[in-house]
Amino acid sequence: QGTDATPKFDGMPACLIPFLEDVDAIADHAMLTDEQWIKAALRYVPIKEVETWEMLDEAALPNWKKFIAAVKLLYPGCEGSHCFTCTDLENLCAEQVHVLMTSQEKLGQYYCKFFKISRHLIVKKKLADLECNCLFLDRFHVTSKTAIMWWLEIKLTDHHPDDSYDIKEVYNAAVFLL
Repeated sequence: QGTDATPKFDGMPACLIPFLEDVDAIADHAMLTDEQWIKAALRYVPIKEVETWEMLDEAALPNWKKFIAAVKLLYPGCEGSHCFTCTDLENLCAEQVHVLMTSQEKLGQYYCKFFKISRHLIVKKKLADLECNCLFLDRFHVTSKTAIMWWLEIKLTDHHPDDSYDIKEVYNAAVFLL
């Protein structure tokens, strides 16, 4: 526990399945019993999650598959095509519009979260590329957005005003300005 190689779970539904797959790989390799498998999973989740998971009736049973089924019920959207929703992207964007971009680290965090959610929605045909491009730029704080737009207008002189800027162009502009 506590090393880079240990399974990690941050409480987000989208991270549950990869976490469980990591625990599966370790438990399989170590040839653990179902009871040991459950204990191993509980060792690697944050305390607030452990408290909830231990309250499940299935945590007391030596049955890994039933335990996992019960855990998955705690995280709607952890499986299938609904692990990220348009609401997730809207919530991220609503938060971001109030954050003044002051470092490349903050930019990277926003870009990473935005990319992960938006790519999932695009692949599932729930978000169009054009809409995605517009959302990414529009949700920067007004001060940052103004500077980015200014830089893009100077850098991309042949860009038509009615066309949205590609996310990569916006990202590169923001990196340059920071």
